[in-house]
Amino acid sequence: MAHFMAVTAYRNAGFGTESGAERTAEASGSGIDDPVLLRCLLDQLPTPTALVEEEGDCCCYANAAFRALGVVAGSIITDSFPALSPMLLAEARNSARPQRSRAAGDRAKDGERFWDLRVTPILGLNGVVRALIVTADETPEAVAEHERRLRDVSHRLKNTLQLVSSLLTLQTLSSKDPEVRRALQSAGSRVGIVTQAHQRTHGALRGGTIDAAPHLRELCQELEATLPGAHRIQVAAEETEMPVESIIPFSLIVSELVGNAARHAFPAGAPGTIDVRFGRTGGGAVRLEIADRGTGLPSGLDITRAATLGLKVVRAFVGQLRGKLSADSSPYGTRVTVDFPAA
Repeated sequence: MAHFMAVTAYRNAGFGTESGAERTAEASGSGIDDPVLLRCLLDQLPTPTALVEEEGDCCCYANAAFRALGVVAGSIITDSFPALSPMLLAEARNSARPQRSRAAGDRAKDGERFWDLRVTPILGLNGVVRALIVTADETPEAVAEHERRLRDVSHRLKNTLQLVSSLLTLQTLSSKDPEVRRALQSAGSRVGIVTQAHQRTHGALRGGTIDAAPHLRELCQELEATLPGAHRIQVAAEETEMPVESIIPFSLIVSELVGNAARHAFPAGAPGTIDVRFGRTGGGAVRLEIADRGTGLPSGLDITRAATLGLKVVRAFVGQLRGKLSADSSPYGTRVTVDFPAA
């Protein structure tokens, strides 16, 4: 309604260069023929509305709602209101037909605000575009509100995970049983891995996938600094897209396998190197390899059936990723391989 009133008022006012007779022929009978009255009318409209010259993107007049957004007469409207695309103005001017940003993907973004923009050409009797009327309706903040809520949920989840980690730490400190303390420390470490993975993937939640290589490098740097022993972790990772929801189980698999290598592959107190390789295979699948240069697996140990909690965790998450776990061991080291489908 506001857009229709603006167009009608403009057609009946003294803007443009045509004669009064032509303007009278165009008039719809509203009786509005005073530009000052038109400006007063437009200033009362809540919708930002502006008149743009027939050539170029210079603003002839902007109502109060548009002036509050920084659009003033004499300015280049696409500069003072970047949400408006020069292409939208050009399409309206060249086609002499109204143009509108309709689809959600076409809605112009201006900071955290989203606008539904309309550009209507005003034609003279000869069919020539006399001017353009631009209106900018702020859309319901569905996208911005969704992102805000997503950030809130992510922040609450992060706080909850940190609370769980703190409770586990307190429980560890209060326990006198060495076995219980080790179990609680392991649980706290796993919660920490989940928290870090969540923090790294939050920015990609809307995208659906994330390059896992940078995440893997950062994870291994943290593991190298926190795992027992003076071990070095070497990472060779190719750019590989993974679903966001796969990053947490992937991180836990890496943490458990690297941790096992650091704790069990080398003689007590001896430093060692752990190689982590990650990337696509020839068949399009994704492969993770964790290899050490230690003493090999204990005789008779089958990692696909071992009853230790760490390997149970690994098998559970490998299954969640629809992957396959295997190991190759000798007295010169062990290589554990996880193959799973690409994103």
